[in-house]
Amino acid sequence: MSWEYAPEFDAAHRAALQSGKSLVYVSPPVGWAILPLLRRLCRTDGCGIQTLVLVPDLSEAADLSDQIRSLETLRPVHVASGLARTGRLVKAGRVRTLLATPADVVQLLARSIVRLEALSRVVVLWPEAQLLLGAAESIDTVLAECTGVQRLVATADVSAVDDFVERHARRAPRVTAASIPEAPIGPALYALVSRQRLQWAVRATLDSLDPTSALIWDPGPAPEARWSEHALDPNVRFGADPSSEPVDLALAVELPSAEVLGALLGAARKVAVFARPAQLSYLRRLARPLEVLRLPHEADRARDRLTRFREAVRGQLEESDYSHDLLALTPLFDEYDPALVAAALLRAREPESAPQPSAPVAVPTWVHLHLNVGRQDRVRTGDVVGALLNAVGLSRDHIGRVEVRESFTVVEVREEAAHRALQGLQGVPLRGRTVAVRFDQR
Repeated sequence: MSWEYAPEFDAAHRAALQSGKSLVYVSPPVGWAILPLLRRLCRTDGCGIQTLVLVPDLSEAADLSDQIRSLETLRPVHVASGLARTGRLVKAGRVRTLLATPADVVQLLARSIVRLEALSRVVVLWPEAQLLLGAAESIDTVLAECTGVQRLVATADVSAVDDFVERHARRAPRVTAASIPEAPIGPALYALVSRQRLQWAVRATLDSLDPTSALIWDPGPAPEARWSEHALDPNVRFGADPSSEPVDLALAVELPSAEVLGALLGAARKVAVFARPAQLSYLRRLARPLEVLRLPHEADRARDRLTRFREAVRGQLEESDYSHDLLALTPLFDEYDPALVAAALLRAREPESAPQPSAPVAVPTWVHLHLNVGRQDRVRTGDVVGALLNAVGLSRDHIGRVEVRESFTVVEVREEAAHRALQGLQGVPLRGRTVAVRFDQR
């Protein structure tokens, strides 16, 4: 791209990084924006974990780990999505940078899986989001173990974490990598898209808006290679030539900074942005008016089926003679509303297409999922069901019994939705805890 994200580190900032002093880094709450800071970290001597990165949730950790694995100073990188595997890799000396939620680090400390005595630095990503998730106590516990360790705080809104910075990174110099504008800089469409559905969302956006020309902004490495295998429209490009004509659509597949959004608005007649739920408040401060980009889902397909059904009925009404049928139904019209009679006739037709009583009836198969949260985490049945309905997008009839135990929860889901539920719940915050999910083999 012709728009580079290269924040300036002056002499005081560089000195703080090299001498191991604290630093506050102001940037958009998204993984790609943290890379300029992480690239400047020096490789430290010593064995075991050297850099601890505290993240709001594991989905953000997965995003960031994919981008920093190329940094020699931080490799090998590991996301603590499972405590047992994390412990095994740490003991084997195969983790130099650990990405984890504060609650998971507290558990690792309690079980003596990790020790922070040899730690060189701790990076706290977007504490404003972590405090809203109820992680204040866990962060305090972790940082209390990190005495004499360099503390780097990356925040999208310094004013929201003044007290936090005062307590944990007092008098630290501040790098303003990307500032929030005083007023929104222009209009945009947005859609909340998970990492797993990114490719689908790009294609669905192009199909829905049908631009004659489009520009995709992807801050990841080699975006052309990343998207070439998906056979996008040939009119979709990735570079930006200031002298070229504006395109119909600019699509940001990650949350942009204000500077990047301004460049996109200048290069396209319409801009669409993909974001995560936690990033929406930041995006609202960048763009206005901000309108929802509706992408097709199962409810739309159901409405399409009903529309086709109504069209078929309309065609029959226009082409057929129903005199004999109306003569038979007239007595019912005297007793009931004609609309109710029509609905009853539709219902009466359903058994004709249903299996005969002698045919075997398919019995739904249920799969059990094991969640690492329970009553001790103040988790209730409604929390789990709400996460499956809202965060994962399952329908209510795909969710079975939910058993909340003291330290874990077992939930039944239909077999055809099991993998979707497993992936969708992984890393979702519930009552301040990050959910880890596996299949229950009982």
